Amino acid sequence: MSGTQSKLADSEQSIPSLARICWRLTIALIAAALLVLLLAVQLEPAVGSRPPKLDSNTPQALGNLLSNALGGVDEASAANGAEPIPDASGQRIALTAQELEAALNASFTLLLPDRQAVGRVRLATDSLSVVLSTPLFTSTKAGFGIDPYLNVAFTIRSAGVDAYPTIDQLRIGNLPVPYSVAEWITERIIAGMPDGKRDTLFAINDELSRAFGSLELSPQQAVLQFSVDREVLDHLSWDLQRVAVSPTVFAISEFYGASLRGYLSGLPIERRAVALSEILPPLAAAAAERSKTGSSPQIENTALLFALSAHLVHSSRSGVTSYSPEIRLRRRQDLAQHVINSASIAATAGVPLAEIISTGKEAFDARYRSGFSFSDLTANRVGIKLAQLAVESEASALEFQSRVQKINTDADLIPLVSGSRDGLSQREFEASYDDRTSVEYRRRVDSIDQEVAALPLFSATTK
Repeated sequence: MSGTQSKLADSEQSIPSLARICWRLTIALIAAALLVLLLAVQLEPAVGSRPPKLDSNTPQALGNLLSNALGGVDEASAANGAEPIPDASGQRIALTAQELEAALNASFTLLLPDRQAVGRVRLATDSLSVVLSTPLFTSTKAGFGIDPYLNVAFTIRSAGVDAYPTIDQLRIGNLPVPYSVAEWITERIIAGMPDGKRDTLFAINDELSRAFGSLELSPQQAVLQFSVDREVLDHLSWDLQRVAVSPTVFAISEFYGASLRGYLSGLPIERRAVALSEILPPLAAAAAERSKTGSSPQIENTALLFALSAHLVHSSRSGVTSYSPEIRLRRRQDLAQHVINSASIAATAGVPLAEIISTGKEAFDARYRSGFSFSDLTANRVGIKLAQLAVESEASALEFQSRVQKINTDADLIPLVSGSRDGLSQREFEASYDDRTSVEYRRRVDSIDQEVAALPLFSATTK
């Protein structure tokens, strides 16, 4: 009996002892979290607020900055007036610290408009230092009479040819963070993503890994050398769409993809091509019918454009052998791709990103491929305008469905731009327009925008 009582007494003593241990562990964890918070969060921004050092048209200006930074690696031949050689080593982007800082802050303005994030960039021999600062809360005060900031600083170091640069000296506020810890957290975040988005991020990483050549850092500039072709750029822009698109839009796009494949399979086998102006009206009619059942017209239109872009991207991939008529615009497959891909990017990821990608692709073509094309640029502008009509509001989305159903010919979809010159090499482009910030070039783009806006597709009064 006494032994049993002794065991009970020991058990009763162990319960409060275990509770004390759990309580102390809880207090320790809370204290550690508070300490980390105090070290990571600061009451002053590490970077003072400053506007981006670009003109007021931020998306276009950012695209122009990156486009003008494109060049050939062979500086000696460039200095002698020769064209850059489009080989595996002939592609690069060179930016000064001021240009990098301008691009970084402009990117924040576009991608994080509510965060008021600001960055500072410093270049040194073999290193690039970046300091980022943003208010912890989007409101002016946290409700406690204070305005805490999240300040992040890190250094990128070049590692030679065919070797990715390394990141070290990562700090969040006063808290040093080992890169391995930051990498582990990033991996956990990616692992928690839906399978489709995770696979897309891996695909983007693989494409960028294959394209990467080297990153050379000096006090004067950062020079990124890379090797890509136009098909890779198209696939990267497609992957960006897949990351940005919502699961709802992705699911609905399957309907439009099936509808498109059904329409194409019903065409006579001898038809090798079909006009975009023939494809769009029945798809818009289907979107209008689905919108009548309570579905969001903006979502339906986004899914329609996304499905069309998916079809065009996959049908243009190297090695695709299954028969399907080409979708063309003014008898050109590439013009149809420009319109739809720009429209899909603008609808899924936003107009600013679509404008930057459009400008970058044309600069890439001028440097390394078939030359600069005002026809391609016009098609890109049509696509962006089409997306704005498709998703800007519920009223405009319904108007998009109504107007697109009335398209009869390609002339209803894209103007035949007067005085258009295509295939301009970089030297020819610079001889006529200097660069993409010049008054002459802006005047030419404005003229194209006016011709696009004059199409009945865009100029009709919304009812």
